[in-house]
Amino acid sequence: MTTTPDTDRRRLADTVGEAADAIAAVLAAHPMRGSGPYPLGEVLPVLIERQRTLLELVDGWRGPLAVTADGRPDPLVDELALFMSYLQLSCVLYRGLADVPAPMRANAARHFSTIHLAARRLRDRARRAARA
Repeated sequence: MTTTPDTDRRRLADTVGEAADAIAAVLAAHPMRGSGPYPLGEVLPVLIERQRTLLELVDGWRGPLAVTADGRPDPLVDELALFMSYLQLSCVLYRGLADVPAPMRANAARHFSTIHLAARRLRDRARRAARA
């Protein structure tokens, strides 16, 4: 049985929404504050796992991803691409660290804050797209 483009787009939205929700939840549970230790061991595995999920989704997509079947740009995919770049940055920068070193804390706080905001926005857009 083949799926329709609308069904595929809804599945895309569901998967993106689930990944964004998981990332938003872990970052909400672990905001970066002050100079105390940061639980990278709890945060980074979620980011890495969900980044892989999203990459597999993109790699497995048949046909154009950035445009819908009728040729219109898909705003969800625009946000997804930017979100995945944020995840890649953090997954590379903080890989293998038990905590964020002092010289990296300010940038790490900005990175995680940006990812958290982007995850919430992407999750909400994906939920709307899944219902459309």
